[in-house]
Amino acid sequence: MQKTLTALLVTLALWLPVHAEGEWVDIVNGTLWQDTDGNTVQAHAPGFLCRDGVWYMCGEDRSRAFRPDVNLYSSRDLVHWTFLGKIIENGVTDPELGRRRMIERAKLLYSEKTGKYVVWCHWESHNYGASEAACFVADSVQGPYRKVWSGRPLGIKSRDCNVFTDDDGTAWFISTTEENQHLGLFRLSDDMLSVTDHTQLFPGKSREAPAVVRVDGRYFMLSSACTGWRPNQCKISHSDSLTSGWTPLENIGDAVAYRTQAAAVLTIKGTKQTTYLYVGDRWMDPDLPNSKIIIFPITFDGTECRFHYCERFRLNPVTGEYQIPD
Repeated sequence: MQKTLTALLVTLALWLPVHAEGEWVDIVNGTLWQDTDGNTVQAHAPGFLCRDGVWYMCGEDRSRAFRPDVNLYSSRDLVHWTFLGKIIENGVTDPELGRRRMIERAKLLYSEKTGKYVVWCHWESHNYGASEAACFVADSVQGPYRKVWSGRPLGIKSRDCNVFTDDDGTAWFISTTEENQHLGLFRLSDDMLSVTDHTQLFPGKSREAPAVVRVDGRYFMLSSACTGWRPNQCKISHSDSLTSGWTPLENIGDAVAYRTQAAAVLTIKGTKQTTYLYVGDRWMDPDLPNSKIIIFPITFDGTECRFHYCERFRLNPVTGEYQIPD
């Protein structure tokens, strides 16, 4: 019954009328999000996928702080989120989950080759000694998902992670490697279910929470230092190639990234302009289950990137325009 209801919700979401041009939504930072049923959104360290005008967001359900499930939501405007269900659940999706393993930073991909939905994540023991990743797959976005692999990618210790799909459809898994010393860039197979090769980035810099976006052919990567739940200075680098040529890390934003840690950079391709939005977690605000999701615009000019942090701004999800109040 639950699966049938979830499938119906997804179908309805796809048929919801697209916002008319000129219809704006208000995005407010610093408060807990509520879904369309009035429940608190639990999707920490969120991953995003946009298909056919619908945004899907998966993330950690921290209601049980250190036994997170993975929830899935959908929205057309990044404000009104519909809960689609738990796509990965302790003791249900995998017998290890909730006992010997927990999930962090679940990220959602879609394989054009296979037509399947794929989740990559940090697959960890409670003492962080496992240092593994895991991959799940499903025929539809709402699941059911099954685990197809877990372990250290190519034998390399892997923790905090993200994914990136390039313009040509090539998918990449990016994680903090070898006891948080480096960032590892792992190319995924065509079906996105396995790792094919590895490139070490930023050796010895101890960066985590990597988030990659491509703008006008250039790659930009945001990352944070490894300070647990405490915020720190976000740094940025850019390159013409994912596997080489990254510039030295430079500070961006204020000294504590506006009390956030990067989760994603969203590309809003509107009818009038393309807008980029930073998404980050404001951890332990005031505790883990009530950590906040923060969104604000960022702009790019050649090799330059600028944060435009604000407590509130307006977004037109169709045209791509945004307005920051004076």
